[in-house]
Amino acid sequence: MPQLLWYWLYPLTMLTLGLLLIWQAMPVSGAVAMLLSLAWLIGMLALWSHLRRQSTASDVTEVILLAGPAAHSLQGEQGWRGTLQPAWHWLDRPQQLAAWHSSGIRVRGVILVINADETDVTPAASARLADWYHAWQLAQEQQGHPLPGAVLILTAHPQANLQVPQDAAITPCTSYPALQEAIERQMQTVLAHALHAPADHAPMALQQAVVLNSLQQHVSQQLLPVLLPQQAGKRAPAVHAVGWLAHPADLADAGEPPWQQAATRHSGLHTPATPAFSGPTDNAQLTVLADCFAPIRACPRHWRQLATLLTSCALLLLAFVCCSARNNQQLIAQTTVRLQAFQSLSVSQEPARGKAVQQLQSWQQHLGTLAADGVPLRLGFGLYQGQHLADIVQRAIQSYHPPQPKPEVIRLDSTALFDSGQSVLKPEAKLALQSVLVWIQANPGKRVLIDGHTDNTGSRTANLRLSLARAEAVRQWLVTASTFPLTHFAVQGLADTQPLSGNDDASGRSKNRRVEITLIEPPAGR
Repeated sequence: MPQLLWYWLYPLTMLTLGLLLIWQAMPVSGAVAMLLSLAWLIGMLALWSHLRRQSTASDVTEVILLAGPAAHSLQGEQGWRGTLQPAWHWLDRPQQLAAWHSSGIRVRGVILVINADETDVTPAASARLADWYHAWQLAQEQQGHPLPGAVLILTAHPQANLQVPQDAAITPCTSYPALQEAIERQMQTVLAHALHAPADHAPMALQQAVVLNSLQQHVSQQLLPVLLPQQAGKRAPAVHAVGWLAHPADLADAGEPPWQQAATRHSGLHTPATPAFSGPTDNAQLTVLADCFAPIRACPRHWRQLATLLTSCALLLLAFVCCSARNNQQLIAQTTVRLQAFQSLSVSQEPARGKAVQQLQSWQQHLGTLAADGVPLRLGFGLYQGQHLADIVQRAIQSYHPPQPKPEVIRLDSTALFDSGQSVLKPEAKLALQSVLVWIQANPGKRVLIDGHTDNTGSRTANLRLSLARAEAVRQWLVTASTFPLTHFAVQGLADTQPLSGNDDASGRSKNRRVEITLIEPPAGR
C-alpha cells in the first residue's frame, strides 16, 4: 500500500481500537482508563512519527560485506566500485565488521580478502587474521542469523588466468580441518583438468595448475589455520567458497613471494618474479563468490505491512476476548454473592430475607436491561452469561414465599361495654364501638372476627355462653350502625381459654375480660 496511506492508516486504526478496548472492555475505573488512554495516545504518536520517518525508506536491501586485511586492495580500484555498488560494502577494520549494522539492510554474506603475496606467518599477521575471524563471529551474532562467508586469495602472477573449475567448488566449512580437506579435493580436481587439457594448451595449463596448487598449499598450511579454529562451535560461521584472484603482472626483478619460491622448489618450473598485487581488471571472481551465498528471501513491503496490521488487530481482538472473559467472571461473582446472601437466610429471618429478595429483583432487572439493550462489548464475543444468570436469579425469587401478615386486632375492655355478668351493651359503649366502626369501614375488603373472652370466675359453661352473647351483641351493633351484612362478621365465645394474664388477682382478671375485634383476609376466590 502507499507509504502515505500506511503511516496514517496503521496508527489511526490502532489508536481507535486501543481506546475502544480501554473504555468499553477493560474492567478499570474512569481515572485508570484516562491514564491508559493518555499513555496509548502518546505511544501512537511515537509510532506515527517513526513510520513517517521510514516512509521514504526503500525495501530491505541485501549487501555483501567485503572485509579482510587486503580489502583495501579492491576498494582502491574506482572501476570496480562503480560496477559493484550499492550491493557491496567495504570494511577496512575488524571493528567495523563486528559492529556493522544498518536499518533496512540485510547482509547476504562476508568475503574476507587475503593477499598471499603480503601475508606471512608472523605473530602480528596471525593476530590480524584472528581478529577478522572474531569480528565475523560478532557480526553474525549482531545480525541474529547465520552469516555465510567466503575467502578470496589475491596474488600477482604473469598468468592471470588462475581459474578454478566449476566442479571444484567446496561445501560450507566451519573449521580448519574441514576446509583443508575441501581445498585438497579442489587441488586434485585442478590437476586432473590440467592433465586432460588439449595438447597445444597442455604446457601452460600444467604450469598454471602447479602454480595454483602451490598457492593453495601455502594458503591451506600457513594462513587458514590462523583464520579458522581447529574445532568449530555450535554457531560458528561457515566458509562457503574459496576464490583465487591473480593480477596480470609484467616481468620484473622483484623477488618471488614465499609461495612462488615453494612452487619453484617443488615443481622445478621457474616462474618469473612479479610485483605485488595492485588491482583487478574485472569482477568475475567476486561475482562467482557472491553466487555461493543464498539470496535473502524478503517479503514485499505491502505484504509485510498487511501482516503487521492483521497481527496487531488479532492481538487487540485477543485482548478484547480476555477482557470480556474477565468481565463475565465478575458478573458471575456478583450474582453468586447476591444468591448466597439470600440462600443463607432461613425462613424465620424476616425482614432480612425480604430485603435480600429485593436485591435479587433489582439485579434481575439489571440483567434484563443488558439483554434488552443488546449485549455490551465488554461482555460480548460469545462469552455473555447474563441470560443464564437471569434464569437462576428468577428461580431463586420464585422460591421465596413472603410471610403472612399478622392480623389487625383491637381489644376492648368488657367493663367499658357491659355490666358485670351481663351481655347487654351499656349506653356509653357506643363511644368505644364508634372508633371500631370507622376502622372496619376503612377496610371494607376484610372480614371481621369478634371474640368474646372472660376470666375464670364461675363455671366454664356459663362463661362460654356469656362470652358468645357479648360477641353477638357487639356484632349486632356494628351491623345496625353500618351497611355491612351480617355475614360480614363472625363471632366466637372463648370464655377463659385464651387469657392475657393470670387470674390470680383482680388486675389479671380485668385484662382477661375483653372483646377482641380482628380483621382477616377473606378466603381466595370470595
